[in-house]
Amino acid sequence: MRIATRKELKVIKKLFEQHTPEELADAFVFPIHPDDVKQARKDLEAFRVMRENEIANQSPQERTKNKIYQIKYQIRDFIDSDDGKPYWNFPYFLNEYIRAQGKKDKEFAGDVDVKSYVLSQYLNGHRNPPKEFLIRLELHSNGLIPASWWFRLLQKTKEKELMQDNAIRERERNHVKNKIELAL
Repeated sequence: MRIATRKELKVIKKLFEQHTPEELADAFVFPIHPDDVKQARKDLEAFRVMRENEIANQSPQERTKNKIYQIKYQIRDFIDSDDGKPYWNFPYFLNEYIRAQGKKDKEFAGDVDVKSYVLSQYLNGHRNPPKEFLIRLELHSNGLIPASWWFRLLQKTKEKELMQDNAIRERERNHVKNKIELAL
């Protein structure tokens, strides 16, 4: 069980000062009265229309910024969880980062001062980038996606590959002798 923070306790105290326990229960347990379902649907539809208009009226810079934020939070989700989409890995997110800016690979390679064939190897998973490249990615994103996240993403990608590669386990089994015998 989690203990409430001081700030949360202040909010809770203020709520109890302003409302009766019954009102609070109604608000948190049954937030929508059955008679208000139609109104809730109308409100939701109005919100959807408003949000679609906001998205349609975004400037290219805002759209790019929002895509970069989306990538950032997807990276964090991938790093912090044991699951995720099967295709999520370092090359995927690097490619998404480049595409979010509407750039071609060659143009982005110039932005971060790497040869285009080297960037291609990173994007195809044929080569792992050095830490200097990860720092360049952080600097390129103006610190929005830290180098440590790119590094952890790279490590998580390697971990995922290691856990799923049964063929290498079978090949390497022949090289192991005198295993530790433990009764489990």
